[in-house]
Amino acid sequence: MARTLGDLGRALDTRTCPLGTETDSQALIAIDTEGRVYALDHTGDWYLGPDIDQALATLVSGAQPSRLTTG
Repeated sequence: MARTLGDLGRALDTRTCPLGTETDSQALIAIDTEGRVYALDHTGDWYLGPDIDQALATLVSGAQPSRLTTG
């Protein structure tokens, strides 16, 4: 988990911290120093929202989050 969060932080030029896991997909939920929230799973890295409230709304509603891409 530490390496995964470190890699995400480096890619986004920020620091990240784990929040927990999403129970259905076992995605790792993380937050960065600006309060943005992400989900990381075997299919990719996902942006859940600019803050915890929006991220929870995305998760609860089942809305498709934005996929993070490189480049």
